Amino acid sequence: MLLLFLLSLAFLSLGILTELERRHEDVQPTGGSCPACNRPAEAEWLLCPHCRTLLKETCGSCGRQVSAWHSFCPDCGRQRCAEER
Repeated sequence: MLLLFLLSLAFLSLGILTELERRHEDVQPTGGSCPACNRPAEAEWLLCPHCRTLLKETCGSCGRQVSAWHSFCPDCGRQRCAEER
């Protein structure tokens, strides 16, 4: 009976450890990367803290602030020109 209990406890521990390892896998940042230095950047940052490059630009169609790594405006869907990127 004790052996059965220990075996159940081992499987439970293995399941918990597997779940914890899965959660700690490489998580991508919730943003993008700086177009100048290519380091990770958060979505709400205005300037890159490493090279001080501007990370937000104004959409020419709707006026919303768009992150530099986006190809399209999330509000109006307008594609950004090559000179805007």
